[in-house]
Amino acid sequence: MPQLPTPQKLLLALAIAGVFALPGCKRASDAIAEKAIEQASGDKVDIKQDGDTVSIKTEQGEMKVATAQDGGSVALPADFPTDVFLPEPRTVSSAMDMGGMKAVNIATAAALAQVSADVEKSMQGQGWKREMSMQTGADSSTLVYSKDKRQAVYQLMKADNGGTQLAVRTGGEG
Repeated sequence: MPQLPTPQKLLLALAIAGVFALPGCKRASDAIAEKAIEQASGDKVDIKQDGDTVSIKTEQGEMKVATAQDGGSVALPADFPTDVFLPEPRTVSSAMDMGGMKAVNIATAAALAQVSADVEKSMQGQGWKREMSMQTGADSSTLVYSKDKRQAVYQLMKADNGGTQLAVRTGGEG
């Protein structure tokens, strides 16, 4: 597996790519973003945009980020683990694939308590071991599971409309 850039470099790359992922002169914005990331990271960078997905490729690896426009939904990464619970129905506002680590941001109309219970039941039913459960007030919680040297982290927050916002990250432990 290729070694990926440091988290600081990736955050910078993601921020710059997000700015240039806006509609407009795509080729010019890609070139500006590539130059900015190359100067900040010291790595050669290739940025490609295909619809709502931006790919950032360096010598150290590749990161793909898809972001929905105007309240839409994007597809999950093609190889998102089938044994990691995601609620239905759902809207996927963003999805990221970064060298084996997958992260998605999801909205669902289900209440926080129901989503939390569904996560727990499904994950343990699929053989995941809960490593941590942290409740931070009535409106948010974090759940961490492990299985076969993998980890799944759920951050749940009550949405303004009474539903639930989830950030789910899965990949190797650590």
